[in-house]
Amino acid sequence: MRVVGTFHPSSSVSRSLKCSLTPDTTLEHLVVAKTDRLEVYSLQPNGLKLECTADMWGRIVGLQAVPARTPGQSNLLVMTDLPDAKLVLMMYSTEGGVAALTSGTSHSLMDQAARPAEFVTDFQVDPTGQVIIASCYAGKLKVVRIEGGELGQAFDVSLPEINLLAFTFLYTDDEDRFTLAILHLTHKRQLQLLSRDVLLEDLELSAAHSNLLLTTLLSERTFPSLDPAPLLVPVPSHSTGSEEDDDDETGPAHRGGVLVLGGRKVMFFENASQDQQDTRKEKQRRLGKRLSSSVQAEVAKAKEKEKERETRKIKARATVKWPWNAITAWSAVDARCRRVLLGDAFGRLAMLAFNNDTVAFTLLPLGETSPATSLTYLSSQALYVGSHFGDSQLLRVHPAPIANASVDTLPIPKGVSTVSPSALASSPSKGKGRLIDLDDSPVREGRVIQTKGTYLEVLQTHDNVAPIMDAVLADIDGSGQPQVITASGARNTGSLRVIRTEADFQEQAKLDGLPGITDIWPVRPRFNDSTHTHLVVSTVRETLVLSFAGKDTVSHVEPSVAGFSTHVPTYAVGNVPRRQIGTFGGRTTSSYVDSPLVVQITTEGVRLLEYDATLNGFSPSGTGWHPKKSGDASLAGRDIVAAAMSPSQFVVGLSGGRLALLNLSANHALQVAKTRDFPDEICAISCTPFDPTKHYATHIAVSFWSSNKIAILSLDSFDTYLDPICEVSLPALPRSILLHNFGSGARPKDADFRPHLLAGLADGSVVTFALRDGELHDGKASSLGNAPASLSLCGVDGRTVVLAGGARSNVLYWDRQRIRPSPVGVKYMVKGVTLNTAAFPSCLAIATSSALLIGNVRGVDKMQIRTIPLGMDNPRKMGYHTGQQVFGVACARTTPGRVGDNEDITGSFKLLDAHSFQQLHHFQCDPDEEPSSVLALPGEGSGSSPVFCLGTAVIRPEEREPSNGRILLFSLSSDNGVRSLTTLASRKVRSCVYALTYVSEGVIAAAINTSVLLYKIREGNRRDDFPLVLDKAAEWNHNHFVTNLVWDGQFLLVGDAISSVSVLRVAEDAAELESVARDYAPLWPVAIESTGDGGVIGANSDCNLFSFSLQRGPQRNGLEKDGVYHIDDVVNKLIKGALSSADVSQDQAVKAGHVFFTSTGRIGAILEMNDAMSLHMTALQRNMAKSLIGPGGVNHTKRRAPATPRGHTDAEASYGFLDGDFLETFLSHAHPEQLLVGDVEAERITLPIDTVKNVLVQIQSFH
Repeated sequence: MRVVGTFHPSSSVSRSLKCSLTPDTTLEHLVVAKTDRLEVYSLQPNGLKLECTADMWGRIVGLQAVPARTPGQSNLLVMTDLPDAKLVLMMYSTEGGVAALTSGTSHSLMDQAARPAEFVTDFQVDPTGQVIIASCYAGKLKVVRIEGGELGQAFDVSLPEINLLAFTFLYTDDEDRFTLAILHLTHKRQLQLLSRDVLLEDLELSAAHSNLLLTTLLSERTFPSLDPAPLLVPVPSHSTGSEEDDDDETGPAHRGGVLVLGGRKVMFFENASQDQQDTRKEKQRRLGKRLSSSVQAEVAKAKEKEKERETRKIKARATVKWPWNAITAWSAVDARCRRVLLGDAFGRLAMLAFNNDTVAFTLLPLGETSPATSLTYLSSQALYVGSHFGDSQLLRVHPAPIANASVDTLPIPKGVSTVSPSALASSPSKGKGRLIDLDDSPVREGRVIQTKGTYLEVLQTHDNVAPIMDAVLADIDGSGQPQVITASGARNTGSLRVIRTEADFQEQAKLDGLPGITDIWPVRPRFNDSTHTHLVVSTVRETLVLSFAGKDTVSHVEPSVAGFSTHVPTYAVGNVPRRQIGTFGGRTTSSYVDSPLVVQITTEGVRLLEYDATLNGFSPSGTGWHPKKSGDASLAGRDIVAAAMSPSQFVVGLSGGRLALLNLSANHALQVAKTRDFPDEICAISCTPFDPTKHYATHIAVSFWSSNKIAILSLDSFDTYLDPICEVSLPALPRSILLHNFGSGARPKDADFRPHLLAGLADGSVVTFALRDGELHDGKASSLGNAPASLSLCGVDGRTVVLAGGARSNVLYWDRQRIRPSPVGVKYMVKGVTLNTAAFPSCLAIATSSALLIGNVRGVDKMQIRTIPLGMDNPRKMGYHTGQQVFGVACARTTPGRVGDNEDITGSFKLLDAHSFQQLHHFQCDPDEEPSSVLALPGEGSGSSPVFCLGTAVIRPEEREPSNGRILLFSLSSDNGVRSLTTLASRKVRSCVYALTYVSEGVIAAAINTSVLLYKIREGNRRDDFPLVLDKAAEWNHNHFVTNLVWDGQFLLVGDAISSVSVLRVAEDAAELESVARDYAPLWPVAIESTGDGGVIGANSDCNLFSFSLQRGPQRNGLEKDGVYHIDDVVNKLIKGALSSADVSQDQAVKAGHVFFTSTGRIGAILEMNDAMSLHMTALQRNMAKSLIGPGGVNHTKRRAPATPRGHTDAEASYGFLDGDFLETFLSHAHPEQLLVGDVEAERITLPIDTVKNVLVQIQSFH
C-alpha cells in the first residue's frame, strides 16, 4: 500500500477578486483561488494580511462574489472543474478573532452524457447578483438563481452556439432583464458575437438573438488565433457626458456594451438604443412571420435574409490596436469601467482608458509583470497579479515613471502607430478618423502612447513554482538533506527553483581564530536581566571570557581581571538567583530573589562569582566547592568530568562514576545535597526544568561511557533524590543529552505537557524519546553526519527550540504533534545559545569547530525557495551530475510578438554550477531545433567520458510531427579554471527524442517517436567528425508514441502516451530488446517510474496515479494493476527518493518511495506502508470518509476514485493508495476516538489510538 502526501501545495493562481466579506464595508478583502485552495487576505494599510484559507475538494476554475443576506456583504461562489464540477457557496465568518470559510449550498454541474466544453469552463454572475450561468459542457448552460444569499432554483438550458469561446452578462437598464453576450466559433470557423436573453419564467434562452447587442462577425485578421480564447468585458452605460461638449471632463455618453479582448485590437461594441431595439424587434417579427409562411419562396427568401443578418459585420464603436501578445487577464479600475488594466501572456501590463473627448480609447503601457492569469485592482494604485507561470505579485502603479526613464516602457512593434504622452493634453479635431457603421455611429481608432520608464513598483512577491516541467533531487552540499530543484515557470519568467524546508541563518558577525571550542554560555549582569554582557567560551585546554560592553565590538577579557577560572576547561556556567530564608507564620520559608551571582563549574570545582556593574567584571564570592579540597576522603583524587545546572541546582559528575547534587545556601555556601555512585564513568548530564517558570528541575538525565546507557533520575523529593526512574541503552555513546518539555504545559496533568529526552550520539545520530509515566516511549533516530552530535536550548522566532549540531545542523521544534527537524546551513556546530546584547539583539551565538558565529535563525517552519531566474529561457528538462557538481538545463526561448505573428522559438542547453548556479556554458541548438530530453551520465564526465546526453527535435511549421532530431554527447572540459562543454558525439535521428535513459556502461536507450532504440557508445576514428560515435544496437517498434523510459537495473520500462506501459528486457550484449510484459488498456500515461523488480508507478492525463506489479508465470508474464488513485492534478515527473532525511523509528510503519511534481506547483511524497498497518489505515480512511465531507458535499471516497473525461466511475474505487493528507486530519480532529468506531462493529478499528497517531506522525515526517 502507498500513501500520498503533500510537501509543497499547489502555488498556481487561477482566479482572484476584491470584495467585502463582512458587514463592515470599510474592510475589504482579496480572495485568491489557487488550484484547490482559497486564501482570504484583508487589505491593511501596511499590505495584505492572510486571514484564513480553505481547501476545496476539486480544481477551482471560477470565483465570483455574490450578495449575501446582509446588505453590503458578499459571499464567495466557487466553481470546480470536471470531473467533480460543482458550484459551491462559501461564507466568511469570524469567531473569537479567528476567521474561517465554511461551505453553504451547492449545485452539481455533472452530466456524464454531455461533451465537456472545449474552450471555456467558467461561470458568470449578472450585475444585479440575481442569476448565475455556468458553462462546462458543449451546447448547454446551467442557470442558477440566487435567493436570499443562497443558491436557489437551477435548470439547464440548451445553447445553439456549440463552440463557446466567452460569455458575460451585459448591463441592462431593466433589473428584470438578463442578457448574455456570447462569443463563439461558427461551423464555418468564423468568430461571431451575439447576445441572448435569459428567460427565467420559461426556463430557457431566447431562441432569437437578443436586440440589446447587435450580432456581428469578427474579422479573422483581428483574431487570427484562439489560443488562449478571447475575453468579454461588460461595460455599464455612461450618461454624464456629452460627445458634443469638449469641455466635459467626465467623458461622452454611451449606452454600455462589451469589450472584446484577445485579438490584434481591443474592440468596444455598444448596446443598441431603444429605438434600434424596437426596429430590430419589428424586423424579427416580420422575419418570423415570413419563415412560417406556407409559400416556399417566401420561406427561402426569409432564410436568406436571416443568414445575411447573422453574417453581417458591424463596426465597433471604438477600437485600439493591441501591440503585444494575447490578453489573458483584465481588471477594471473603477466601477464604471472607464479604465481597465490589461495583461498579456508575457506579462506586459497596460491601461486602457475611455477618452474624455470622444468615445475612443487611449492605451498606456505601464511595465512588465509576471504572466497574469488574474488581475485585481485593490485600492490606492495597488494591483494584485495572480500568475500560473511566475510569481504572483502585489504592485503599485505610479502616475509617473519610477525607473528606467530612458528605456521604452514596453516594446511596441512596427505597424502600430504611437503618440507621445504630450498628445494626451490635446484633443483631436472633430470629424477626423471617423468611420460610419450601419447606424451612423462614429467609430474612432484609439491612441497608443509611447512612454518611457516603468510605472510599476513590486511591493510583495508570492512564490510560485508552477508549472514544474522537470525536477531532480540532489544533496548538493553533502548535508544529507536532499534539495528539490525544479525547472519552473514559462514565457518571461522561466526559472530554476531550489526548495527545501530549511531554517535560514543570517550571519551578523564572525570571530575566527577560536579553535577547539567545546561549549559556550552567555552571562547577564543580574539573574532577571534580559541583556547579556559577556560570553564564556570553553576550549579543550582553557576558558575564554568575551565582553560585549562596546556597542559594536567584542573584546577578550584578560584572565587577570576576568574573575573566572580560565586556565582549565569549563563544563557549565550560568546566572543564579540568591536564596533568601525567612519566617512566615512561625514557619521557615525559602525563596529566590534577583542577584548578580554566577556559577562556573570546571574540572577543579564549582566556583561562585559576583558581577560588579561598576567594573563590568566578575569577582569570586565565597569559597566555592572543590572535591579534592573538601576534606571528604571519598572525594580524594576525583575530578569533575561532567556537569549541568538549573538556577538552583548544580549536578556534577565525578571520576569513578559518582554523581553529586549541590545547592546554594543563603550565605553563599555551596553544599552537597546528595550523591550516588554508578558502575560506569559519567559522560554527560542534563537537569533542565520542564517548567521554565521554576528554578529547579524534577528530573536528571545522566549518560555513561562503556555501557552507552542513559538513566533518568528523580528530583521530586529529598527522599527520592537521584533515585533511578528508567534507563535506555543506545547503539553509540551519548555524548550530549538534554531534557526538554516541548509543550506549553508545566505539569503532567496539563494537556500540552511534552517532556522528552534527547541524546546526541558520538556517531552523529540524534535520538529522541517521549517521557511519559516514568517510561521512555516513541524512540526515533536521525543522522546529522559522522561528527559527534551536540544539543542545546535556544530561542528562535519567539519560541524555545533545540539546536542539534554535528557535521550538519538541525533546529528541533514541536509541530503537528511531533518533533520536527528544520535544517540550518551551519556545518560542524558545537553549541548554540541565545545571545541578546546591545549590538546583537535577539540573536544566536553558534560555536563551530574553529569560529564563533553571531546571527539570527529565521523561518524554522517555513519552506525556503531560492529562485534562479532564466527569464525568456524556459527550462524544459534538466539533469544533475553528482561527480562534476553541475546542472544541465535544456531551455526553449520564445520571442513574443503580436497576436497571430509567427513565434520564433530557439533552443539551448545551459551548464550551471550546482552551488552558485552561475552559467558555465551555453550551447545553442540549430535553427528550428529544440531540446526535448536530458540525461546525466555516470562517470567522471571529463575528457572522453560524457557528462550529459541531450535529445532534440527539429520543429518545422509545415510538419505535423517532427521528422528529424539529434542525440548529442557532451563532456566537461576546463581551461584556466573555466569549465565548458565539449561535444563528443552527435547522431541524427528521424524524429523527436522524447526520453533518454542510461542502461549500462556505454549503452543508452532513447524513445524516438514510436520506437525504443539502444545505442552503444564507441570511440570514433579519423573519418568521424567527433571523438565518440553512437551506434544503433537494437530497436523495438511496437508502440504509438513513446514519451517515457526508465531503467530499473533489470528491466526497461516504457510509457506510451497513447496506450499504456510495457516492460522490456535488454540482452546482455545490448543487441536485442525483448518484451517481458505489457498492459493493453488505454491508460494515457504522462509520467512513470520504477517500483523495483519490473513494477511501475505512474500518472496519466486524467490526473490519476496508477501502479503495476510484474507477475511471472510459467508460460507468460503479465502486468497486474495493483493501485489507482485520483490525484486531481497533472503529474509531470516522478522520482525515486525521499524529500527529507526522516527520523528512523524503532517501529517504522512507512518508508520513503517516490516524489511527484505537478503542473500546478504541487510537490508530494508517495510512501510505502507495510501490509499489516495498511489494513488499519485503509479502515481508518473509510471511517473518516463517512464522517468528514468536503465543501459542497463532496465525498472523499468518490473524489479519489479513478476518473475519466466523463467523470468518476461507480464501478471502480481507489485502491492501492491512501490519502495521507486526509488521514493526517485525524491528528487535529476534535474527537478522533469516534473515527475509530465506525458504523457497525465490523468497521471498528482495534488499533490503540496512540499507535494510530504515531503512524500518522511518521507519515508527516516524510513530507
